[in-house]
Amino acid sequence: MDAGDEVGVPVVPLDDLPKPPPATTSIVSLLRAEKAIVQEIKAELQSIEAILDAPKTAPAATKPQLSPSSKQRWRATVRQIIFMEKTKGKVQQAHGAESIERLQKSSSMSLLCCLPQLARLDAKELRDVNAAARLETYAPRAVVFSSASAIDVIFVVRTGVLEARVASSPAANDLLADRLQYVSGDMLDPYEMLASSPTLSIVAVLAADCYVIPRTVLFQYEDKLPKATLSANLHNIRYGDMESESFRRWAHEMAGCLHYGSTSSSSRMSPQAFIREILLSVSPELDVDHCIRAVRFYLANVDSTQFHIKFTSDDGFQKLQTPVNFGVPGAVHASGKAFLGRFDDLAAIAHDPIMYAACSSIMAVPVAHASHVVGVWELLELAAQFTQPYLLQIGTKTRHLGSVSQVAKDLAIKPGTIRLATKASRIQVRIELVHGEASLTPPVTSTWIKATSASSVRTFECLETLVLSCNVQSLPRAAHLCVSILGSQKKVLRQTACYLFSFDHFLRVGTLRLRLHARVSLPIEFSACLESTEHPDDGLGECISLETPPSSVLLTYRSTEMAWARPTSVVPMTLDAKQMQVLGTFEANPMQPLSADDRRFFWIYRSVLVTTSSALMPFLLSVDWAHRGHVTEAYKYLYLWTPPPRCRLALQLLSPKFADPFVRAYAVRCLDSLPDYRLRLYLLQLVQALKCEPHHDSALMRFLLVRALKSPSEVGYALFWLLQAELHVPITQDRFALLRTQYLCHSGVFRVELYQSMYVMRILERLATAVKAASSATRDAVLRAGLEEAILPDCFQLPLHPNVFYSAFVPSECRTMDSAKKPLFLHLTPTKQLGLTSTIFKSGDDLRQDQLTLQLLRVMDDLWQANGLHLQLSAYACVSSGDNIGFIQVVHHASTLAAICRDRHKHKKTGRKLAAVKTALFGKRVYAQWLHDQRDASSDDVVRNFVLSCAGYCVATYVLGIGDRHNDNLMLTASGQFLHIDFGHFLGHFKTYMGYARERAPFVLTHAMVTVMGDQFPLFQTTCVQAFLVLRAHSSFLISLLELELSAAIPELNRNSIAWLQKALLLELSDGDAQIRLEALIQEALATVTTRINHATHLLAH
Repeated sequence: MDAGDEVGVPVVPLDDLPKPPPATTSIVSLLRAEKAIVQEIKAELQSIEAILDAPKTAPAATKPQLSPSSKQRWRATVRQIIFMEKTKGKVQQAHGAESIERLQKSSSMSLLCCLPQLARLDAKELRDVNAAARLETYAPRAVVFSSASAIDVIFVVRTGVLEARVASSPAANDLLADRLQYVSGDMLDPYEMLASSPTLSIVAVLAADCYVIPRTVLFQYEDKLPKATLSANLHNIRYGDMESESFRRWAHEMAGCLHYGSTSSSSRMSPQAFIREILLSVSPELDVDHCIRAVRFYLANVDSTQFHIKFTSDDGFQKLQTPVNFGVPGAVHASGKAFLGRFDDLAAIAHDPIMYAACSSIMAVPVAHASHVVGVWELLELAAQFTQPYLLQIGTKTRHLGSVSQVAKDLAIKPGTIRLATKASRIQVRIELVHGEASLTPPVTSTWIKATSASSVRTFECLETLVLSCNVQSLPRAAHLCVSILGSQKKVLRQTACYLFSFDHFLRVGTLRLRLHARVSLPIEFSACLESTEHPDDGLGECISLETPPSSVLLTYRSTEMAWARPTSVVPMTLDAKQMQVLGTFEANPMQPLSADDRRFFWIYRSVLVTTSSALMPFLLSVDWAHRGHVTEAYKYLYLWTPPPRCRLALQLLSPKFADPFVRAYAVRCLDSLPDYRLRLYLLQLVQALKCEPHHDSALMRFLLVRALKSPSEVGYALFWLLQAELHVPITQDRFALLRTQYLCHSGVFRVELYQSMYVMRILERLATAVKAASSATRDAVLRAGLEEAILPDCFQLPLHPNVFYSAFVPSECRTMDSAKKPLFLHLTPTKQLGLTSTIFKSGDDLRQDQLTLQLLRVMDDLWQANGLHLQLSAYACVSSGDNIGFIQVVHHASTLAAICRDRHKHKKTGRKLAAVKTALFGKRVYAQWLHDQRDASSDDVVRNFVLSCAGYCVATYVLGIGDRHNDNLMLTASGQFLHIDFGHFLGHFKTYMGYARERAPFVLTHAMVTVMGDQFPLFQTTCVQAFLVLRAHSSFLISLLELELSAAIPELNRNSIAWLQKALLLELSDGDAQIRLEALIQEALATVTTRINHATHLLAH
């Protein structure tokens, strides 16, 4: 196995590289050392390949023995990475095969009932359609139907892929047209399709099978069928706006390439694999010059002695020459093999150090005419990411392109007509230039403007021009205008906002019409403010028109001028004691605001701080984004900075503070190394981060789609329901629906499983509504009757657990719970043993806060485990799946502390409640006795589980400020695990009674709990301290997770409440002082009598 096989690309061996001009000794020694390492581990990798690819019946291979050397750990890491990647691929293949098998074993009704086209049919009508359906199979390349075989039936694809083909030759401009394909769950109506395209034929690409339904049977219910054509599938969708259509086309190409492996069986890289490597890293954020400088074409002359190097610049094409046998291009030309490698492996950097110094890898691909290689395409690591913006600009009708750098004037904005529904007779217009959350210029306010009409929607005309103190040539790419309409006493009446640069990187010039809103804050809202100047509204809407100076050419954001900018000041290379103290202060409390002196420090000492990963975020916050030289330096240092472990900083860089497209694309690139299980852990914040992207098509959106398609069971299913949960929110509807639609479009057979889940969700929503309308005496009967009568798929999932499938509900064990919203307690039959059998469906409750809190508990547990603390947390599953609907996992083999107190006296005939109250107040052995009676595990294990889980939850609930901690919200399992449930109040929102705080303890810790611990109480204290110090060390990350969730508009989550976390973590103290303070809090919690009083009061009231 060659070294290149790890990345799936045939490579040119280092020995075959043509010799460059005399290189430095360090480069030569580096090459020799790297060659020695490659040769040394070659046998190791071959043995790994043999073990992983060996047939299951083959005898187990002897485990290779690693010789003790300095490279032993490196070898083990290589083995683990390769094993994990291959295992992951095989697991995903197995999931896909299982999905197809489930579909093939299911009945026709299981598929038909969940089809969106049949969603309005009732149970009887579905049975009629199903009774008429028959299954037909088709061999690869078989014609399913065409104009020669007129068929009066409807086709529903069960498995396989069908493709639409037209007999006529495509026009020249249609060569890149999308192929229209139909996959599992798609419906085809030959009558409709042939009527619009008579030469059409539908062909099976692979072996396929379809349910065939007589058209007359289905069209009995024509009034319940979609008004649009039945054959309209997700592949038919086209978008009118450039950014949505750009994402759709990219998704179409990317999904196709994901079906090809990156390794070619021939000696040359296959076209599909080459396209796949490019599209995996394409990003629309950046501008043309990043692409231009990162792509070269080496064209060999007639006698193959010289390369002509061609690359684009602002002055057109320039040409350089180099010997044809030189460097990486020479090796690719000679061998005809593609090359993919790292620059630290090569002498290629000596060829053009300015070009290559900031990059870490290269791809070079031969271009052949017949069997003769005539040239070489060379792409640097990031080249493909920047290709699309360039192509978008090439596609512009005009070729008269200019740059904002040519405009050496301050930005001038002239407000024009303003329409406003107000009683105010005069207003002011305030305009501010903003980058992220920071102002680039002081706000500029107009003089008072008087109304020119007295109707309900008044008209105002502004005649002055407002000049902002920022030169046009210095405008950053992510700059946006914030416009406020002010009334008397400077009260903000309306707001609007707009990015200065459009999706295709052009400066917006001329007239802009912006809708006015009560409040505008998120980037996703800015595009909704833009009105079309070609189709003005009917005059009733509130809006403002803004005039910017017109330009005779299209002005685009270019970085050529920035590329050669150099800092004029000398950059220090060391820190003195005082400066080390400044850095130490920030590392101790990374969330403290940066003063002007702090910003100056992080900027001036960037060359020293580049090795300190925690300093990257304050460095980027210290950049003057309206200074082109600063931006150049920031881009250069971004890729030189030492990355933090586990990509946590990448999540922080996706917050609204960091608006620059290059920075956000860098953050997404860092996230690609996250394994699926950890990516799923952070999906909640990543979906919210989509709201901070200026356009629908972004690196983050593409990253999420690719990872969802590559891992549908681990990432895709969770992503789908996070998107589905916010489709009812107007500002996110278009963007989330775009990503959801493209995932459904390209998810293959997994799409049917999602259709089935959505179908079951609709049934449960209808039942929840019916139960609420029924009387208390008949609710359970209504629920059970509805479940018995419902038509269900043979196999379906619920949003809680992507890998758990159910075959049916058990109506006799389902019931309505007693709380106000009447949640449904559901018992199901899993398709496999040991599946989770019970869940709670809530309709009318907002579960997003519970979902966020439980995710934060899992994040904390992940941090603790990474630091060797296994605290036995039981963060049960909770998913918000729509507008005030969702699921909560039932914790099995557990009882609430209140129930334990009640059950202790269940045999008494009278006074049970008062006895339970007395136990809650004074009972010290109640929990210890209950655990002893369970006998689920050895007593030592039970006590240890209790100590560790209690320590974890005490620290977590204190840091998160969890409120309403009565004893019905505390649970204990038979194995000793202590846990909290129901997180309706957090971040210090504690309940009060008549103005008095009901919860005075920092966290719940009673003498009855300490009695369970016995002589393990010191372990509890030590564990609490260790867990607390770990959270302090990751305070900025935890706070960033909450900041990213601000856009979710959860009632108790706002900027002020996030300060609770900073306060609880005691960031102003040293670790030693924080430990002392936490130990005091433990004693305070134990001594707080009101905790037991609250528990007793709750028992008395319930």
